[in-house]
Amino acid sequence: MPVSGIVLSCLEGRADEVAEKAALFDGVEVHGVLPDSQIIAVVEADTVNAEVELVEQLHKIDGVISVRLACHYFEET
Repeated sequence: MPVSGIVLSCLEGRADEVAEKAALFDGVEVHGVLPDSQIIAVVEADTVNAEVELVEQLHKIDGVISVRLACHYFEET
């Protein structure tokens, strides 16, 4: 199972709203919203392709500028 730490950069003043929307996705755990409109989150999925698709959906949230990979690893299930 792939697990990744990600950073979402948001438009100024939109990070709290984006964090609430991101947390609604299965496989997304929001860990914090930083003062500079960035969100720290973890995503996990059954396959790498499913994880990529999940990140693509996060990028489509209104107010998201970018989604960057911070770390990536696999867990045995």
